Amino acid sequence: MGQSLVDLEKQAERGDADAEFRLGMEFAAGRNGPVDMGQALEWYRRAAARGNVNAMYNLGVAYRNGLGVKRDDAEAVKWYRRAAEPGHPEARFALGVAYATGRGVKQDYGKAAYWFRKEEERTGNALTEVFLGEMYANAEGVKKDDAEAMRWYGKAAQQGNVVAQCRLANGYLMGSGLKPDAGQAAAWFQKAADRGASPAQYQLGLLYESGEGVEQSYAQAYFWLALAARNEPVGPAQEQIAARRDEAATHLKPGVVLATDEQVKEWKLDNGQ
Repeated sequence: MGQSLVDLEKQAERGDADAEFRLGMEFAAGRNGPVDMGQALEWYRRAAARGNVNAMYNLGVAYRNGLGVKRDDAEAVKWYRRAAEPGHPEARFALGVAYATGRGVKQDYGKAAYWFRKEEERTGNALTEVFLGEMYANAEGVKKDDAEAMRWYGKAAQQGNVVAQCRLANGYLMGSGLKPDAGQAAAWFQKAADRGASPAQYQLGLLYESGEGVEQSYAQAYFWLALAARNEPVGPAQEQIAARRDEAATHLKPGVVLATDEQVKEWKLDNGQ
């Protein structure tokens, strides 16, 4: 063992909770030998007994995933709760997910929303904001409120979350929780489409086809629909997209279609797809 680990063990043996937690991390990661989850959990428990919330959270993760212990969702929730109550953000998120899914605890969307809000207040986590948006959009644990759903989607979209960008774009397009604005819809679909989201590429293609929110262009419509068709998994949705792509192609000269197909290939390569 290296001297640093020896020193850490000495600190831990003296009852230093942070050292106990860090020593548990050393054993869990196998940084100074084979992974030893038994030792890791022993030191996490010691640290947790002294109030270390990181150790509590790690015990929750261990029980959730069966790491060194038999998988036990109820026990995972117990440790998540102990870490969440003092303010551990990841534990708050995990507890929200547990209540939303009913894993290890009775499903309760209201409590899920409570813990998601608590976590988001500390971190501004885009994924949490999407969860909250979904809950308000679908009346899960909260009163249905499309405007509130869009507020949460907007916060996540600003951070680059593609799902939120698509939800926000649809809100602008359909006037759901937002004043209808095809231009804003197109702008948010564009952001998600640029990230490779096939649903956004499809919707952007339709907007170019109709000229809604953008300058009408069958060439641009074909481009985005072709991208969407390539990115969408094989199935009914992909067939629908391909049909709209082929419809757009009927408005273009064959040479334009061939040139656009090359642009699609180059775009995919440029974006590492």
